[in-house]
Amino acid sequence: MRLRACSSKKRRKMAGEIYLSNLSGQFDYQQILQKFQQLKFQQVSVLQNQEETVKKQKSAFKSFADLLDAFKKDFEALTSDNIFDKKSIQNSNEDVASVSINDESKVVPGSLDFTVKQLAKKDVWLSQSGVANRTDTVASDDGTLTISIGSENIDIAYRATDTIDDIADKINQAGDKLTASIFFDGTNYRLIVSSKETGTDSALTFSDSGDLLEALQLGGSYADSHVQQAQNAQIEIYGQTVDSQTNTFSDVLDGIDITIKQISSEPVQVAIGEDKDAAKEAIEKLFSAYNSLVDYIKDSTGENGDLSGEYSLQSVRAAIFSKLTPFMERGLIAVDHTNGHISLRSDRFDTLYSDNKQELKNALEEVKSSLEPYLDFLFDPQGLIKQKEKAYNRKIERFEDRIENIVKRIDLETENLKRQFIHLDSMMARMNDIKLRVAALLPKEKQQ
Repeated sequence: MRLRACSSKKRRKMAGEIYLSNLSGQFDYQQILQKFQQLKFQQVSVLQNQEETVKKQKSAFKSFADLLDAFKKDFEALTSDNIFDKKSIQNSNEDVASVSINDESKVVPGSLDFTVKQLAKKDVWLSQSGVANRTDTVASDDGTLTISIGSENIDIAYRATDTIDDIADKINQAGDKLTASIFFDGTNYRLIVSSKETGTDSALTFSDSGDLLEALQLGGSYADSHVQQAQNAQIEIYGQTVDSQTNTFSDVLDGIDITIKQISSEPVQVAIGEDKDAAKEAIEKLFSAYNSLVDYIKDSTGENGDLSGEYSLQSVRAAIFSKLTPFMERGLIAVDHTNGHISLRSDRFDTLYSDNKQELKNALEEVKSSLEPYLDFLFDPQGLIKQKEKAYNRKIERFEDRIENIVKRIDLETENLKRQFIHLDSMMARMNDIKLRVAALLPKEKQQ
């Protein structure tokens, strides 16, 4: 049958299904279905363009939120510590010693000189005897090695089968106050034992229930094995010699750490003063972050900006500016009305810092009391930032749901149309077949 013969033709895909195209030979409905889908998908394209616009708005708003977060961090840096009590240090010789501040509130401006007399050292012992091979055993009997640090005794049990590496490992595993290693003198492998910490409180003494110390020639009976004695660090300051178990002196002067690096007969001269630049730079950095916000808001909310018409950004800028009023009232802010930028009036700042630092502190405290809760609220789950992000996400989800539903409807309509075309094509093929059969039965003169 001709209909069945047609079923062996290659099938073509449309809307995810396989179907017969142009079965009757009268028309190819695949092109009709394609045109139908193209027409219907114009609505999808419109929604996709609108969704893309919202995604750009979301991205642009995130950039604004990032700038606002940077402003918030700069503000927190300005107000977290008392920026107006910062101190500066000038050191005449960093190679000999470094001087740092550990508590700004305790440091008194002034000067000091000190001389480094000696550095702190660990206690180090090197056995005078050893073994020719690292696999050789050391002691002839089992025993217990006791190493004392101050009033603390550390016991290390050993066996006659232990090598010098085994002994070193057991010492290293005995706690956090000792360290042991192997020293090769070119002939024998010898044991080094030292305290991990410096200072006279870390001096070591040895005792043994077996013959390990005797075999290694280590400890008090062998004075030459004491290759470095523990000692405290010493500095001379104000005519007084001060000791420290380490090379850092933290209690000599309030708020100051002195870390010595090498001995020097020449005094280290240190000057401690007020660090005016720390406060000035922190305020200037905050103002610069504000100006970045101003520029971004202007560009993004302008006529061709991704956030055109988004007035909430201007409201945020205006609110922040108003909360900087205490600085304005003290004459610390200069405004450039051509671009909305603000800058610190350096001369006015210097005058207040020198003559009335408390007034600067008051201004900062007033700004903090109003601006800090406002910035916190902006980033609160119920604040502008989070709520705007949720709103953009909801819009995008609605677009995606609408697009998905429309695509499903187009697929369904296409499938229904396809079935109708297949039925019509099949009927036309049958009619054509009948026509040919009838024509074959008629006399030739009737066919003319």
